[in-house]
Amino acid sequence: MISYGDAAALGSAVIWAITSLVLRTMSQRMPAALITAIRCGVAVPFFWVLAAFGPPLSPDVSVKEWLLLFGSVVIGIIIGDQLYLHAMKEIGVSRTMALVGTFPITTLVWEQLLLDLPVTRLFVFGCVLAASGVVVLSYQSHQTREIVDDPPMRLKRGITMALTAALLWGLSTTLLKPAIEHLTTVQTNAIRMPLVTLALLGLWRINRGQGHLRDVGWRRFFIIGFTGLLGMGIGSYFYIEAVAHIGPAKTATISAITPVLSLILAVAFLKEPFSYRLLFGVALCVLGVWMVL
Repeated sequence: MISYGDAAALGSAVIWAITSLVLRTMSQRMPAALITAIRCGVAVPFFWVLAAFGPPLSPDVSVKEWLLLFGSVVIGIIIGDQLYLHAMKEIGVSRTMALVGTFPITTLVWEQLLLDLPVTRLFVFGCVLAASGVVVLSYQSHQTREIVDDPPMRLKRGITMALTAALLWGLSTTLLKPAIEHLTTVQTNAIRMPLVTLALLGLWRINRGQGHLRDVGWRRFFIIGFTGLLGMGIGSYFYIEAVAHIGPAKTATISAITPVLSLILAVAFLKEPFSYRLLFGVALCVLGVWMVL
């Protein structure tokens, strides 16, 4: 039997894998930051309506908790995502994804440093296996040939950026645990989603994003909006619930199953090629997640 928190983390992973598949079937050429900003923006009224019918905001929410919540968004989205995007430009998609795939491990490290939660050797081993599976799958999902003879300085800069992004994402997830002590999951997302939307729109503009929202088209906007309501709405709800009930490290490790499910769905529905690397990566992720459940 798995706990409610485990089920919530698995639920978010399944939802994010499905929405990822839907988005991959679209032939549009839009920046990832703009797509995610639209998806988060659609989720804002969803959480605001739920918050209006839910319990009132607790007066026990301290200034420290507000700072932790805002800091989680700034560290994870504004800084972490920016480093991630720049790393891809420096060293390519595959190597960047392999390095940021260590996110479950960095979350575990931050959890031990800041929250000092109990952990077993089996849990650590499972976390490492899940992260290793993500690293293997990152090469499976990006098979385009990338330059391997980059200048040493550019390679070091890209590696530093990617690893720093993984560290910041782990810190961002860890900060959520104490930040939501006196907030419900709905209240947390009702605050986070507009902040994330603004942050992503800012990143899009900083990276010299082109085009306008009116150029998206109603059909395309409906599909993106639907995946936003499903993924950023229901998926994020489950993710925050998981962080609250089972902690950041376990949530991050179980969420590592998302690329596994995405690739399995892509092989089944998009006829993407199957390989032994994919099978090996899936086995590592599944075994790692099974160990922490």
